[in-house]
Amino acid sequence: MSVTGSSVNPLLNIDTNFRSYLNAYTRSFQNHVIDGQLDYAFDSDFAVRQKIIGLSGWSKLSKAINTVDIGAEAKHLFLQCEQAGPLKYPEIYDILKRCCERLELNLPIMLIRKDYERPLIYSIASDIIEPSIIITRPLLDMCSDDELELLIGAECGRIQNNHCVYNWAFTYLNYNRDTYKPSERSYKGAVNSQIVGALSDWVRYADITADRAGMICMQSPGRYIEVICGLLNKGYVDFYGRSQKEFVPQVIEALVKANRGIAVRSLMPDMGEPLQKRIVASAEFLGCESLFQWRRDIQSTDAHTCNGQICDVRSNIILATGGH
Repeated sequence: MSVTGSSVNPLLNIDTNFRSYLNAYTRSFQNHVIDGQLDYAFDSDFAVRQKIIGLSGWSKLSKAINTVDIGAEAKHLFLQCEQAGPLKYPEIYDILKRCCERLELNLPIMLIRKDYERPLIYSIASDIIEPSIIITRPLLDMCSDDELELLIGAECGRIQNNHCVYNWAFTYLNYNRDTYKPSERSYKGAVNSQIVGALSDWVRYADITADRAGMICMQSPGRYIEVICGLLNKGYVDFYGRSQKEFVPQVIEALVKANRGIAVRSLMPDMGEPLQKRIVASAEFLGCESLFQWRRDIQSTDAHTCNGQICDVRSNIILATGGH
């Protein structure tokens, strides 16, 4: 049998237009910004950060953090850590790349820290320090790929939403003995009680934003509850020194499923422990339109998706905050 037709050079199908190249190279998350904040970010996170900026004493504290503390931390880290890349820690580097692609974020530096005995992940960034995510070696040994995907995605979200200076300010509060202690705390004045209260509130809202970013980055966002419960049940202690075990994912999934069928006006606050409230409130994002706008490769299994504003209202009710 004879075959007719001319051969075609596949290279001719490649778009070599400079404008197309520039658009791809400068790809960013700007299409997802509404009123100065990312559409997946929890509104109370942004609102409380704006409130903190206006409080007495914040300017001096944040200046000390940005000009001294973060720089000192970065100097220590770059002496003590190994940088992940295509050849060294390639599996972690690949997870980071996938997370950044899904969040449309420029790739931060990924550092593996061996001089810290606790399983921990956190991030640093400032006007003079390139954004970096730090993972301790014990965390790498403890976590599955799914857990690392959630944690790294969450830290990418913290970078994307400018959480670093507020996280560092939190370390001045003496919240508990397990809160991360930076290599330098240069601010010697007393922290204003209003700042203390606002930062303590903010941490709960920042968790929701970070969890949502983590879900966007997960291969299967619907496994969020299972993955975060598994992580906490292993004894994971976060940057703020919080931990809790004995979570039963099926119980929380049933609670979240029951909430889905309840209208906002009838929704009740979660009466569980703080970390359970956080998981249930974050899981509301699994039924939010914003998730599927970021992840067009997946489809909702719930016919009743809500918009970002309703999702925020529901999460605030579950957290029993009333919103800010």
